[in-house]
Amino acid sequence: MNTSLAAVAGDHIVEPYSPNCERLLEAADHLLIGVSPGNSYFGIPTLTRILTWAHATFRRIDVIVPDRSLAANYRAQGYSEQVAHKKARTEISSVRRRIRRAWERSGIPEHEQRTHLLSELALLPAYEKLHRRVREALASDEQVFDVCQRATSRAVPVAEQTGEGTGSAAVPAPGPHLALDYLIDEMPFFIDTPSILGVPSSLVNYHMPVPFAGLLYTGDGPLRAPSHQGLILLRDRAAER
Repeated sequence: MNTSLAAVAGDHIVEPYSPNCERLLEAADHLLIGVSPGNSYFGIPTLTRILTWAHATFRRIDVIVPDRSLAANYRAQGYSEQVAHKKARTEISSVRRRIRRAWERSGIPEHEQRTHLLSELALLPAYEKLHRRVREALASDEQVFDVCQRATSRAVPVAEQTGEGTGSAAVPAPGPHLALDYLIDEMPFFIDTPSILGVPSSLVNYHMPVPFAGLLYTGDGPLRAPSHQGLILLRDRAAER
Protein backbone atom coordinates (compact mmCIF):
# COMPACT_ATOMS: atom_id res chain seq x y z
CA MET A 1 0.00 0.00 0.00
CA ASN A 2 1.34 3.42 -0.97
CA THR A 3 1.12 5.20 2.38
CA SER A 4 2.36 8.44 0.81
CA LEU A 5 -1.07 8.71 -0.83
CA ALA A 6 -2.99 8.28 2.42
CA ALA A 7 -5.58 10.93 3.25
CA VAL A 8 -7.94 11.51 6.16
CA ALA A 9 -11.56 11.84 5.08
CA GLY A 10 -13.72 12.58 8.11
CA ASP A 11 -13.90 9.42 10.21
CA HIS A 12 -11.88 7.46 7.67
CA ILE A 13 -8.30 7.05 6.55
CA VAL A 14 -8.16 6.35 2.82
CA GLU A 15 -5.04 4.85 1.22
CA PRO A 16 -5.03 4.23 -2.55
CA TYR A 17 -2.79 1.30 -3.41
CA SER A 18 -1.02 3.02 -6.30
CA PRO A 19 -0.97 6.33 -8.21
CA ASN A 20 -3.49 4.85 -10.65
CA CYS A 21 -5.74 3.96 -7.72
CA GLU A 22 -5.43 7.56 -6.52
CA ARG A 23 -6.53 8.71 -9.98
CA LEU A 24 -9.58 6.45 -9.75
CA LEU A 25 -10.34 7.85 -6.30
CA GLU A 26 -10.31 11.34 -7.75
CA ALA A 27 -12.63 10.21 -10.55
CA ALA A 28 -14.96 8.77 -7.88
CA ASP A 29 -17.08 6.76 -10.29
CA HIS A 30 -17.76 3.73 -8.13
CA LEU A 31 -16.88 1.97 -4.89
CA LEU A 32 -17.47 -1.73 -4.23
CA ILE A 33 -17.82 -2.52 -0.54
CA GLY A 34 -17.24 -6.15 0.37
CA VAL A 35 -18.78 -7.24 3.67
CA SER A 36 -17.53 -10.61 4.85
CA PRO A 37 -19.94 -12.79 6.84
CA GLY A 38 -18.63 -13.59 10.28
CA ASN A 39 -16.27 -10.59 10.38
CA SER A 40 -16.97 -8.68 13.59
CA TYR A 41 -15.42 -5.52 12.13
CA PHE A 42 -18.58 -4.93 10.10
CA GLY A 43 -20.95 -3.93 12.86
CA ILE A 44 -23.94 -1.73 12.10
CA PRO A 45 -22.31 1.55 13.29
CA THR A 46 -19.15 0.90 11.24
CA LEU A 47 -21.15 -0.08 8.15
CA THR A 48 -23.33 3.01 8.52
CA ARG A 49 -20.28 5.29 8.62
CA ILE A 50 -18.72 3.54 5.60
CA LEU A 51 -21.91 3.80 3.55
CA THR A 52 -22.43 7.44 4.50
CA TRP A 53 -18.86 8.38 3.55
CA ALA A 54 -18.96 6.36 0.34
CA HIS A 55 -22.29 7.83 -0.79
CA ALA A 56 -20.95 11.33 -0.25
CA THR A 57 -17.75 10.53 -2.16
CA PHE A 58 -18.70 8.31 -5.11
CA ARG A 59 -21.30 8.54 -7.86
CA ARG A 60 -22.39 4.96 -7.17
CA ILE A 61 -21.73 2.40 -4.46
CA ASP A 62 -22.51 -1.31 -4.30
CA VAL A 63 -22.25 -3.72 -1.39
CA ILE A 64 -21.39 -7.35 -2.01
CA VAL A 65 -21.64 -10.31 0.36
CA PRO A 66 -19.18 -13.08 -0.60
CA ASP A 67 -21.46 -16.01 0.16
CA ARG A 68 -20.75 -18.58 -2.55
CA SER A 69 -17.84 -20.46 -0.97
CA LEU A 70 -18.43 -19.57 2.67
CA ALA A 71 -19.43 -23.12 3.56
CA ALA A 72 -16.20 -24.34 1.93
CA ASN A 73 -14.30 -22.02 4.27
CA TYR A 74 -15.91 -23.68 7.26
CA ARG A 75 -15.24 -27.12 5.81
CA ALA A 76 -11.56 -26.15 5.51
CA GLN A 77 -11.61 -25.28 9.21
CA GLY A 78 -12.75 -28.80 10.01
CA TYR A 79 -16.52 -28.44 10.36
CA SER A 80 -18.64 -31.26 8.97
CA GLU A 81 -20.45 -30.54 5.71
CA GLN A 82 -23.83 -30.27 7.43
CA VAL A 83 -22.57 -27.93 10.15
CA ALA A 84 -20.58 -25.85 7.66
CA HIS A 85 -23.63 -25.20 5.48
CA LYS A 86 -25.80 -24.38 8.47
CA LYS A 87 -23.18 -22.02 9.88
CA ALA A 88 -22.81 -20.32 6.47
CA ARG A 89 -26.57 -19.77 6.16
CA THR A 90 -26.69 -18.27 9.66
CA GLU A 91 -23.76 -15.91 9.03
CA ILE A 92 -25.10 -14.78 5.65
CA SER A 93 -28.54 -14.01 7.11
CA SER A 94 -26.91 -12.10 9.96
CA VAL A 95 -24.70 -9.95 7.75
CA ARG A 96 -27.57 -9.16 5.38
CA ARG A 97 -29.62 -7.90 8.33
CA ARG A 98 -26.73 -5.71 9.48
CA ILE A 99 -26.30 -4.27 6.00
CA ARG A 100 -30.02 -3.56 5.74
CA ARG A 101 -29.99 -1.77 9.09
CA ALA A 102 -26.92 0.24 8.08
CA TRP A 103 -28.59 1.34 4.84
CA GLU A 104 -31.62 2.46 6.85
CA ARG A 105 -29.53 4.41 9.36
CA SER A 106 -27.47 6.07 6.63
CA GLY A 107 -30.49 7.84 5.18
CA ILE A 108 -29.36 7.01 1.63
CA PRO A 109 -32.35 6.84 -0.76
CA GLU A 110 -33.68 3.32 -1.28
CA HIS A 111 -33.13 3.37 -5.05
CA GLU A 112 -29.40 3.84 -4.37
CA GLN A 113 -29.15 0.99 -1.87
CA ARG A 114 -27.52 -1.80 -3.88
CA THR A 115 -26.66 -5.03 -2.08
CA HIS A 116 -25.69 -8.21 -3.93
CA LEU A 117 -24.88 -11.77 -3.02
CA LEU A 118 -21.75 -12.89 -4.83
CA SER A 119 -23.59 -16.07 -5.84
CA GLU A 120 -26.06 -13.94 -7.81
CA LEU A 121 -23.42 -11.92 -9.66
CA ALA A 122 -21.47 -15.12 -10.36
CA LEU A 123 -24.14 -16.00 -12.94
CA LEU A 124 -23.10 -13.08 -15.16
CA PRO A 125 -20.93 -13.93 -18.21
CA ALA A 126 -18.35 -11.25 -17.35
CA TYR A 127 -17.86 -12.75 -13.89
CA GLU A 128 -17.62 -16.28 -15.27
CA LYS A 129 -14.92 -15.17 -17.72
CA LEU A 130 -12.86 -13.55 -14.94
CA HIS A 131 -13.35 -16.54 -12.66
CA ARG A 132 -11.93 -18.83 -15.34
CA ARG A 133 -9.01 -16.45 -15.77
CA VAL A 134 -8.20 -16.66 -12.07
CA ARG A 135 -8.36 -20.45 -12.02
CA GLU A 136 -6.16 -20.71 -15.12
CA ALA A 137 -3.60 -18.35 -13.57
CA LEU A 138 -3.50 -20.40 -10.38
CA ALA A 139 -2.93 -23.54 -12.41
CA SER A 140 -0.23 -22.12 -14.68
CA ASP A 141 1.63 -19.42 -12.74
CA GLU A 142 3.68 -20.44 -9.72
CA GLN A 143 3.87 -16.92 -8.27
CA VAL A 144 0.10 -16.46 -8.44
CA PHE A 145 -0.46 -19.80 -6.73
CA ASP A 146 2.09 -19.13 -3.97
CA VAL A 147 0.77 -15.64 -3.19
CA CYS A 148 -2.85 -16.77 -3.12
CA GLN A 149 -2.10 -19.84 -1.05
CA ARG A 150 -0.21 -17.76 1.54
CA ALA A 151 -3.04 -15.22 1.63
CA THR A 152 -5.55 -17.99 2.23
CA SER A 153 -3.51 -19.67 4.95
CA ARG A 154 -3.32 -16.40 6.87
CA ALA A 155 -7.02 -15.63 6.49
CA VAL A 156 -8.47 -19.10 7.12
CA PRO A 157 -7.06 -21.39 9.83
CA VAL A 158 -7.18 -24.71 8.00
CA ALA A 159 -7.75 -27.64 10.35
CA GLU A 160 -5.36 -30.53 10.69
CA GLN A 161 -6.47 -33.97 9.64
CA THR A 162 -7.91 -34.48 13.12
CA GLY A 163 -10.74 -32.13 12.15
CA GLU A 164 -10.53 -29.18 14.50
CA GLY A 165 -13.46 -26.81 14.79
CA THR A 166 -16.34 -29.29 14.51
CA GLY A 167 -17.41 -28.88 18.10
CA SER A 168 -18.23 -32.60 18.12
CA ALA A 169 -16.60 -35.79 16.94
CA ALA A 170 -13.49 -35.19 14.86
CA VAL A 171 -13.78 -35.63 11.10
CA PRO A 172 -11.03 -35.65 8.48
CA ALA A 173 -10.20 -32.12 7.29
CA PRO A 174 -10.87 -31.73 3.55
CA GLY A 175 -7.73 -29.72 2.81
CA PRO A 176 -6.70 -26.11 2.09
CA HIS A 177 -8.07 -26.09 -1.49
CA LEU A 178 -11.54 -25.39 -0.12
CA ALA A 179 -10.34 -22.23 1.61
CA LEU A 180 -8.72 -21.15 -1.65
CA ASP A 181 -12.12 -21.32 -3.38
CA TYR A 182 -13.35 -18.38 -1.28
CA LEU A 183 -10.46 -16.22 -2.46
CA ILE A 184 -10.91 -17.31 -6.08
CA ASP A 185 -14.57 -16.28 -5.92
CA GLU A 186 -13.69 -12.79 -4.69
CA MET A 187 -10.79 -12.03 -7.01
CA PRO A 188 -12.82 -11.18 -10.18
CA PHE A 189 -14.11 -8.07 -8.39
CA PHE A 190 -10.56 -7.00 -7.55
CA ILE A 191 -9.58 -7.49 -11.20
CA ASP A 192 -12.43 -5.92 -13.19
CA THR A 193 -15.60 -4.84 -11.39
CA PRO A 194 -16.52 -2.44 -14.25
CA SER A 195 -17.01 -5.37 -16.65
CA ILE A 196 -19.32 -7.07 -14.12
CA LEU A 197 -21.41 -4.11 -12.95
CA GLY A 198 -21.19 -1.87 -16.01
CA VAL A 199 -19.54 1.14 -14.34
CA PRO A 200 -16.84 3.34 -15.97
CA SER A 201 -14.22 2.64 -13.31
CA SER A 202 -14.22 1.13 -9.85
CA LEU A 203 -12.35 0.85 -6.60
CA VAL A 204 -12.75 -2.07 -4.25
CA ASN A 205 -12.07 -1.35 -0.62
CA TYR A 206 -10.97 -3.30 2.42
CA HIS A 207 -9.94 -2.31 5.94
CA MET A 208 -6.74 -4.40 5.97
CA PRO A 209 -3.90 -4.79 3.45
CA VAL A 210 -4.71 -7.20 0.62
CA PRO A 211 -1.85 -9.71 0.22
CA PHE A 212 -2.39 -10.30 -3.51
CA ALA A 213 -2.73 -6.62 -4.48
CA GLY A 214 0.73 -6.50 -6.04
CA LEU A 215 -0.25 -9.19 -8.54
CA LEU A 216 -3.17 -7.11 -9.73
CA TYR A 217 -2.15 -3.45 -9.61
CA THR A 218 1.62 -3.24 -9.99
CA GLY A 219 2.66 -6.63 -11.38
CA ASP A 220 2.84 -7.75 -14.99
CA GLY A 221 1.51 -11.29 -14.63
CA PRO A 222 -1.66 -12.97 -15.91
CA LEU A 223 -3.95 -11.28 -13.36
CA ARG A 224 -2.92 -7.68 -13.96
CA ALA A 225 -6.02 -5.49 -13.62
CA PRO A 226 -6.93 -2.93 -16.29
CA SER A 227 -6.43 0.76 -15.57
CA HIS A 228 -10.10 1.27 -14.70
CA GLN A 229 -9.86 -1.01 -11.64
CA GLY A 230 -8.17 -0.18 -8.36
CA LEU A 231 -8.03 -0.71 -4.61
CA ILE A 232 -8.17 1.47 -1.51
CA LEU A 233 -7.49 0.65 2.10
CA LEU A 234 -10.37 2.25 3.99
CA ARG A 235 -9.92 2.38 7.75
CA ASP A 236 -12.74 3.46 10.01
CA ARG A 237 -11.05 5.39 12.81
CA ALA A 238 -13.98 5.10 15.20
CA ALA A 239 -13.98 1.29 14.86
CA GLU A 240 -10.27 1.20 15.72
CA ARG A 241 -10.59 3.14 18.96
